[in-house]
Amino acid sequence: MTRLTAGERRHRIRFERPVTVENDFGEIVGTGWEPVIEVWAKRTNQLSATTEAVASGAQSYREQVRFDILPREVASDWRIVDRRGRIYDIRSVGTSNDGSETAVIAVSGLNQG
Repeated sequence: MTRLTAGERRHRIRFERPVTVENDFGEIVGTGWEPVIEVWAKRTNQLSATTEAVASGAQSYREQVRFDILPREVASDWRIVDRRGRIYDIRSVGTSNDGSETAVIAVSGLNQG
């Protein structure tokens, strides 16, 4: 397997994890998102229907993307936010056999976080 090069990692993404929000009395009043880390990633569109939806002028569509990053611990309940503010729900996380990269499959367009 070829290693992921710096030139391929052109997209800056931020991983965020869910947190509970408490008031001054320690009561849980809601949930939110906390930044974990920002990394450079290779981004590959995994769903050809995305292109078709955009071409047809659809107002909303689901986009499935694969982000390849250097090896890192990523939890499946986290989310990804790209530099444009688009939110991606993580569907699966896997490490290559040689341990040289982590692949994250994520979907955007399902909710806004």
